[in-house]
Amino acid sequence: MPTLQEIALKTAGTDARIVSGHRMCAGCGIASVVKNVLAASDKPVIVVNATGCLEVTTAVYPFTAWNTPWMHLTFENAAAVAAGIESAYKSLKHRGKIDSEVNILAVGGDGGTYDIGFQALSGALERQHKFMYLVYDNEGYMNTGNQRSGATPFG
Repeated sequence: MPTLQEIALKTAGTDARIVSGHRMCAGCGIASVVKNVLAASDKPVIVVNATGCLEVTTAVYPFTAWNTPWMHLTFENAAAVAAGIESAYKSLKHRGKIDSEVNILAVGGDGGTYDIGFQALSGALERQHKFMYLVYDNEGYMNTGNQRSGATPFG
């Protein structure tokens, strides 16, 4: 009998970088956004994902909706890990250990980006690391009871 992941990969096609079977809330837009961002890349994508809704709903043991290299991180360090991956990638490429091109995508919610992870993102931007950072602003810490974040408008 095929596993849930095998069924999802067959349904989505093996070239899909995120597949169905996640446990996101009905109507949540982040699944579509991430699927489209990943599909827009013509290169392999390495995803670093801060703790948050996307992470807890796409990687419920023993299943993962990710069909690309993906790392689960703590709230505060998605940008720092993406910067480290980019530095290692540049070093390996410079030394001739790899010759392929990759894109690096860091993903975090508004809480994990604005409130908790901003220092890592600020440092990576200052050092001009080359990666994309996707923040999904759903107006609060949704996976812990909907507390407001620093990005939540007043009222």
